[in-house]
Amino acid sequence: MDSAWEELFAALEAFEGEQAQQKQRGLNDFNLLSSVLSVNDEVRLHTRFIYSLLNPKGKHYQGSRFLKLFLEVIGRQDWLDLTSVTVLKEHCPDGQEDQIDLWITDGKRQIVIENKLNAQDQYRQVARYLEAVGATDSAQADDTLFIYLTKNRQAPSAFGLGGLTVCHRTSHLLNTSGLAIAHYQNLSYRKNTGQDSIHTWLESCANAVAGQSHIAWALRDYQAVVERATKEYVSKVKTLKDVLEEGIANGKRHHEQAIQLASELPAIHASWLEQAMTTNLEELFEPFVSNGDMTRIGQENAELLNPFVHNTFKDDASSLLYRRRFNFFRPGNGTRNRGAFYRLETGTWAKKVVLMLFYGSKMLHVGCLLTEHAERSLEDLLRALKLTEPAALASKVFPRVMTYAEALEYQGIIHLADFSCSPQQRILGQLLTTLGCADSTTLSKGTAI
Repeated sequence: MDSAWEELFAALEAFEGEQAQQKQRGLNDFNLLSSVLSVNDEVRLHTRFIYSLLNPKGKHYQGSRFLKLFLEVIGRQDWLDLTSVTVLKEHCPDGQEDQIDLWITDGKRQIVIENKLNAQDQYRQVARYLEAVGATDSAQADDTLFIYLTKNRQAPSAFGLGGLTVCHRTSHLLNTSGLAIAHYQNLSYRKNTGQDSIHTWLESCANAVAGQSHIAWALRDYQAVVERATKEYVSKVKTLKDVLEEGIANGKRHHEQAIQLASELPAIHASWLEQAMTTNLEELFEPFVSNGDMTRIGQENAELLNPFVHNTFKDDASSLLYRRRFNFFRPGNGTRNRGAFYRLETGTWAKKVVLMLFYGSKMLHVGCLLTEHAERSLEDLLRALKLTEPAALASKVFPRVMTYAEALEYQGIIHLADFSCSPQQRILGQLLTTLGCADSTTLSKGTAI
């Protein structure tokens, strides 16, 4: 093997060991908020968490401390009277339908915060919100601030502005007459964008309560959520990216080799799947096919599958048969819902059971198909082998099916690379024994199980 490849594989092996040690030491990427809500949940996570900090009456018991820091970060530290401020979330002024994400007022001045993490602008949304809070008089333009909180959009769309325009030169929202009716400001969820960032505020808040670990921890947890939502999160545990960057810094060809590996992996995976679907299964079942105990179902006898499939496939059962050109890892159409099938011909379950190795759109299945006339007691035997009914497969392709399933692109293909030691071969061997096709003596004469 080329020494450069040896260096890469040695680096990967060392990386795996270092990563395991880091995890043992307690380094992790656990995040409480993202474990219960999606990092992209605009309302229930982001709007409500920000509200909980800004609200002087919040359970953080910091009064207006976080709100004061927020105003400082956006450059308006003296803009509100913090002794008489009110903060509301999902506010519907005077019972109107319009729901403002965050509304802050001291009774004279007000801030409207529109949270647009991912959602698109609604029709006339900005205009409607300003109308709802009474911000339509140009003489009172200095009393309202509209903040557009996004992942880095420059301004609301014309669709959302509803006839208003953003004047970036004066940082105002202008009405159709060109008169200012409110101050305008962008706020970004991202870091280092040239705009004011929510991270600056969160960092200020965390520093302010550094001695109160539970609040600081909650703030750090939310910062990590924002980073995940904007795809800026950096894992605390060493990653493959770190390995490649270290290699580049040291003059290694690791990145170039990784690109080569990535380009060749589909062909490698295709060959492992091909081997499993053809040679490996043929070797496993050859003694039983030769004795007449099993029949391999192919293009020439695809109709044997008809009793095991839904009506939509009865005239086209051959479309479910594996062929090299329809390999899951090859480009093109028809590369999903394919398998290799062997029907039992002797014993209690003759012509009632088909053993199979099959892949759908994502999962690799190993198990068996049953006719509608097969006794229900057989399902109990199969459950004892930890086989279950895959709901999607049962509803669309095979009415009665029991399998063990793995994600083909992950554990599935890794196991097929060494078929003789795979759970797929083990389960097929157990099925042969359970269904009375073979005993340990018979199996030992063929492929080892």
